[in-house]
Amino acid sequence: MNPAMRSPLLPWTGWALLFPALLLSLLGILGIYAGETGSETGPVTTLRQIAYLAAALLAFLFVYLADYQRLGRSAYVIYGIVIALLVLLLAAKRIPMSPIIQPRRNAYRWIDFGPVSLQVSELAKVAFVLALAAYLRFRELQSSIVRLVGPLVLTAIPTVLVLAEPDLGTALLFLPTAFVMLFAAGARWLHLAVMAIALCVAAPAFYFSPFMSEYQRSRVRVVLRQNQDDPRWHMSAGFQLRQSKIALGSGRLLGRGLDESDFFRHKMLPEDHNDFIFAVLAHQWGFAGSLAVIAAYIMMFAAGLTAASVSQDPLGRLAAVGAVAIIIVQAVVNMGMTMGLLPITGLTLPFASFGGSALIGNYACIALAASVARRRPISVAPRAFDSADE
Repeated sequence: MNPAMRSPLLPWTGWALLFPALLLSLLGILGIYAGETGSETGPVTTLRQIAYLAAALLAFLFVYLADYQRLGRSAYVIYGIVIALLVLLLAAKRIPMSPIIQPRRNAYRWIDFGPVSLQVSELAKVAFVLALAAYLRFRELQSSIVRLVGPLVLTAIPTVLVLAEPDLGTALLFLPTAFVMLFAAGARWLHLAVMAIALCVAAPAFYFSPFMSEYQRSRVRVVLRQNQDDPRWHMSAGFQLRQSKIALGSGRLLGRGLDESDFFRHKMLPEDHNDFIFAVLAHQWGFAGSLAVIAAYIMMFAAGLTAASVSQDPLGRLAAVGAVAIIIVQAVVNMGMTMGLLPITGLTLPFASFGGSALIGNYACIALAASVARRRPISVAPRAFDSADE
C-alpha cells in the first residue's frame, strides 16, 4: 500500500474510537475496585483487570498496525480456525479434554493454556465481522432475497456453535450485527423486514426448543414478572434483577463515589463486576456517570460510521460498520438487562466488565475500525455497494 494514502499514526477518528474505550475501561476498573475495598485479600481482581487491559492494548496495536486488507484476505482462514475451536469446545462435552478444556458452571466456553484462559466466542466476534465483510464486499444483494442465504449461513454457524456451549448472550449478537452489515452492503429494506418478521414469528418456538434450557427460560420470566408484589419471589428468581435496579436507583444524580461502596463490598449484587458492572457504575457515579457511559458508546459508534463513510474500499467500510455494530449491540443488550428491559443473558458490558478475552476482542474490534480510518486505498472498482446497473 502506498504510504501517501495513510492518515497520521492515529487520526482523530482513531482517537474517537480509542478514547471512549479507555474511559469505559477506567470506569470499569474503578467499579471493580469499589467492590474490593476493604477485602482481606486486597484488590486482586482489580490488578488482574489492569493486566488484562495492558494485553488488550497490545492487541489493539497489533490489529491497528496490521493492514486490514491483509486481514481481509485471510478472513476465511481466521473464521475457519475460530469455528474449529468452537467445534473443539463442543467435542469436549463427549471427549474428556481436561485440563485444557473443562466445564465452568456447566458451560464449555474456555480453552486453558496453563494460567491463561481463552474464551473463543469473544474471538469469534472479530472473525465473524471480518468474514462477513469479505463475503459481502462486491456482492449485489438488491436483486433477490435468495442472495442473503450466504451471509445468513456465515452468521448461523457461529451462532449455533456458541449457543450450544451454552452462551445465549454472545449468540444473540451475531444476527443483529449481520443485519446492520447487510443494510450497509445494500440489501433491500423489504428483504430485511421479511427476515425480521420471520425471526419474530419463530421466537416463541425457539423459547420452547431444546436450544433453550430451563434456567434461560426462567430469565425471560423474570423480566415479565419483575413488578409483581411477591417478596419470596424477589428473594429467589427475581433477586438479581431486583438488586440491580436498587443499585441503579440508589446512585441518584452524582453517585456514592468510592468511599461508600457497602452495597458491593458485601456482595449484595451477584456478578457485580461482570454482567452487572453498569449497575455498579450507576451506583458509584449516579445518573451523570450513566450518561457518560452511554455517551462513550455513542461517540464510538459515530467514529466507526465516520471511518466507514470516508473509505472507498468495500471491505473497509463493512469491517468498520460491523466492528462497531457488534460492540454497540452488546452494550445495549447489557444495559437493557440491568434495567429490566431485556432478559438476563450473561452478556458483559464492552470494555468495562471484568474479563481478559472480552477486553482483547473488543479492543481488536475498534482497532479494525481505526485501521480502516487510517488506510484509505484508491479503488479501481466501482464505488462500494453501488449497483451494476446504476
